[in-house]
Amino acid sequence: MIESLQHKKDNTAREIIAVQQPAYIKEAELIGFDGIPALQEKTKDIQASHEQFAGYRKDGKLIGVISYEKNMHHLTICRLVVHPGGFRKGIGRALLQFVIDQNKDAEKIEVVTAEKNTPAMSLYTQAGFQKAETVEAAEGLLLSVFYLYPKRKVEVVPYNEKWAELFSEEKERLKLVFGPEIIAVHHIGSTSIPNMAAKPIIDILIEVRRIEAVSQYDTQMKAIGYTPKGENGAAGRRYFQKGGNKRTHHLHMYEKGNPAIERHLLLRDYLRAHPAIANEYVNLKKRLAAQHPDSINQYIQGKDDWIKAAEENAKRWKEGGNNADRNVVCYNSENDGNGGLTL
Repeated sequence: MIESLQHKKDNTAREIIAVQQPAYIKEAELIGFDGIPALQEKTKDIQASHEQFAGYRKDGKLIGVISYEKNMHHLTICRLVVHPGGFRKGIGRALLQFVIDQNKDAEKIEVVTAEKNTPAMSLYTQAGFQKAETVEAAEGLLLSVFYLYPKRKVEVVPYNEKWAELFSEEKERLKLVFGPEIIAVHHIGSTSIPNMAAKPIIDILIEVRRIEAVSQYDTQMKAIGYTPKGENGAAGRRYFQKGGNKRTHHLHMYEKGNPAIERHLLLRDYLRAHPAIANEYVNLKKRLAAQHPDSINQYIQGKDDWIKAAEENAKRWKEGGNNADRNVVCYNSENDGNGGLTL
């Protein structure tokens, strides 16, 4: 059984030391290097750590430990140790998967191990990690740096009435950050269209007085969970993501008068006014999500034909010349290069 460990407690810290000491002794023998820093750790060092710990217990006894640190959506595995009595029983793999599953918002997971530690090298490779580089940590000691970039799942869920409430709450947070720079805040994307199934991501469009002023608020945006992405493929825009790999919000910011503002709002209003067309789009999204559950890019590419006709259909509807009822296109910010919406 795997559980989170309260490593600040004396008994738990001693249990962790009792697992990692013999594990690191075996590793030192394997790699021919006895200067592993963790070999010198005492109970007080474990208690003073800022890492998060999890452990594998069998019959109540701790036999495996993993710890990690997390900075925004970048997770670093600090230690993964199994008592020699638990070797080759899948305990290390189970602990690694536990951490991955508990941090679904992680966009990047990093781990470092000795190149001569072949069991660890094999473990990370089989788990999908890619070797990024080799570094020399000490004479005769080479370390391999591995990265894992978890894939985002494509998920289309039924309409949720709480989406409007989530938008309103986030709107107030953003107003506190940007203050008088804001002219207007709009709920856009599929979550803004009643009864439309969507990826559960709140898209927000903010009109500002000066787009050049937005970057000075990046630190405050990070403090409330957003990642600044700059223009991110759309000239004149400032784009932010929240939630990492388990995305919750997209924020698109434009200076007043930018034609993208009208384009996005017009598309939203067009789908609100044409439930039958919106339903066609829902069916397309569900089909693509089922076909490409692990590839957001293929999901997006499957909607290219809609994208080509979107603006023209909405424009004709606005002008009253042709109330187009087919081939509606929706922009999608999941494609970081196209500068669109979560539709």
